[in-house]
Amino acid sequence: MKLSPHAITAIALQSIKTIVDNDSYSGRLAGSSNIPRQRVPVETIFSRLGPRMFKKCYRMTETTFWKLHGLLMPFMKSHSKKRKRGITPNGDIPSSSRLSMALRWFAGGDPADIFQVHGVGYDQVYISVWEVVDAINQCPELQIAFPTDHHAQLTIADGFKKKSRVDFETCVGCIDGMLIWINKPNQQSTRETGVGPKKFFCGRKKKFGITLQGICDHKRRFLDIELGHPGSTSDYMGFTTSAIHKLLLANPNFLAPNLVLFGDSAYVNTPFMATPYKGSHSGPKDAYNFYHSQLRINIECAFGMLVHRWGVLRKPLPVNITVPRATQLVRSLCILHNFCIDEKEAEASAASSNDVLSGMLSGGFVQENARSRPEPLIDSGHHFEDVSRNDQRNIRRRQQRAADLPRDHLLAHIVAMGITTRPAPLASTSTNL
Repeated sequence: MKLSPHAITAIALQSIKTIVDNDSYSGRLAGSSNIPRQRVPVETIFSRLGPRMFKKCYRMTETTFWKLHGLLMPFMKSHSKKRKRGITPNGDIPSSSRLSMALRWFAGGDPADIFQVHGVGYDQVYISVWEVVDAINQCPELQIAFPTDHHAQLTIADGFKKKSRVDFETCVGCIDGMLIWINKPNQQSTRETGVGPKKFFCGRKKKFGITLQGICDHKRRFLDIELGHPGSTSDYMGFTTSAIHKLLLANPNFLAPNLVLFGDSAYVNTPFMATPYKGSHSGPKDAYNFYHSQLRINIECAFGMLVHRWGVLRKPLPVNITVPRATQLVRSLCILHNFCIDEKEAEASAASSNDVLSGMLSGGFVQENARSRPEPLIDSGHHFEDVSRNDQRNIRRRQQRAADLPRDHLLAHIVAMGITTRPAPLASTSTNL
């Protein structure tokens, strides 16, 4: 039998009345109050954790946490607003709670656990993450900048000399590239960057990613970072299009006399870059390669410390995070990496099985400060894979024509010390008995 619309409406209303009368309806009724939620102050959370677990959850001590909070608080905005039926019952979420939620997420915490610990709504975890990311990138006291003062550069070189077995005193920084693992970019990311999704695929690592080029000092602090290239870009192409490279070319006196960057074979041997000798397996050149690598490995260690400390980088960033937003996230993590080293925070303890990264929601939280937004990614015509091998070879040859390069002086230093071969291993690496 076919029911009329009025009959259907009457049946539906009667069903709702029956559910309500039986107290089995858990939804909200007209005029009902909000679901009560107990906001937990960070001081209470900290006291429950204790020093050891605090360091595990936040990757820093409580003293360092409050110092970071003091630096970021002026750049963190209030989210309080009047509702249609009244104000927010529990008031605005304190900036300390937002920083607490963000740091725990950076460290690899699960948002489903974080929001319950703090007694807030689930979406507030992600709102806090992006608020803290923007605050970090806007805080002038925390920014990453390559030192322009020659005295500061010589101090870094002296630090590298103390770590060198052969007293290399010309290294002012170690450079390399790292792939930030992401999911295949969505259409919004491709529109914002002007780069197709295939450009983000790194054929060598079989992953989608963004290239992070970093220069570190002897303490493994980042002196310069570049986040503007998709994963298909080579280290060489990423460096030649970077701001630091343009600065080195435009101002030959930017670096103090005799100081150079140390890079691997992906870079080019120039007046401001010392690279290994290719194809050398014995003799002084092989010895130079060994001692060169002894210092250059600091940038690899810096990348390792970055990922080990901030567990969010151990898995691909969720697809709902756009590429421009991902670059801002990684930049803020590099800044926090430097901050922790400056505060003499020991390397973070190993992650537990509970330190997992869940899916990221698309909160639609818009970055309002355009000054902290990264430059658009380069277009498809400037990628490494679009440059022919002959063009690459010609570019390298032009840059290597300069005579009396710093690498030659480093090799001569090795020879003058009477070193003709690399040192023997400290212990056998063989597993055979």
